[in-house]
Amino acid sequence: MIADLSSDCRNPCRQALLMGLAALLWLGAVPSYAGFRPGAVVLGLGNTSVYSGHLLGRRAADQLALDLGGSGVWRVVDRAQTDRACEQRDLRPPYATAFLQELGHALGGDVIFTGTVQKLEVDPKEGKIAVTVYVEAIDQVSGQTALATLQTGEARRDARTPQPTDVLIGLALADASAKVAARAAQSTGLIATVTDPDEAKAVVLKLSAGAVVKSGDRFLLYRAVPEGEDRVPGKLIALLMVTAATGDTCRTSVLARSGDIHTDDIAVSVCGATKGE
Repeated sequence: MIADLSSDCRNPCRQALLMGLAALLWLGAVPSYAGFRPGAVVLGLGNTSVYSGHLLGRRAADQLALDLGGSGVWRVVDRAQTDRACEQRDLRPPYATAFLQELGHALGGDVIFTGTVQKLEVDPKEGKIAVTVYVEAIDQVSGQTALATLQTGEARRDARTPQPTDVLIGLALADASAKVAARAAQSTGLIATVTDPDEAKAVVLKLSAGAVVKSGDRFLLYRAVPEGEDRVPGKLIALLMVTAATGDTCRTSVLARSGDIHTDDIAVSVCGATKGE
């Protein structure tokens, strides 16, 4: 005999059971790939500031990797693994686009972040240090720039708790890095599926509930592969750019691809377009 859970809902035990069943039903309606995160490879940044030494570029990359991972929308490849791959290939910034794509493929990264620490300014009168970084994000399929952003971070001396200059530089660098990561997280992680894989250079996507996109936004497209009763993102196969959006669908152009595009393939947005960039 099955108990009538709808009666006497004031009973705490039954309330808990009802809530548990509701949660299971809700989870069952959410695709298993809803929390999918595109892979990010962060390379050591170049350094053209007055502050000498390659370590500044490495420090900037380490901080950016932490901040990208902390945003919750990127799966960041371990920085030590990335540095080893660069050492094996004798690569140093600035990097050629072809090497960026090869590194991304070898390390399982979909987007490669690189850039330069451009300026480091010290204002002794104000007790302020400012660090300006330029960061680009290159997609692995096309080698095109998905993001290009210039951010400045600041740190000030506190007379009550004196700190070495290098510590203040690190704080300013962390401030700039946090701004880059916040920009890279904008409109990243929206899920869509292919409904019309036109063999011409146009693909129609069905957006997930509540998703809003605009012209110029980009999607990484993955082959949908079976996993249990669901389908999940597999191999990265294309880069798409939104050309028009209406309701829960959008039309995209194919900027680059490495294979055929099928119905139900899964698209994930990266680094939404922003005016002035």
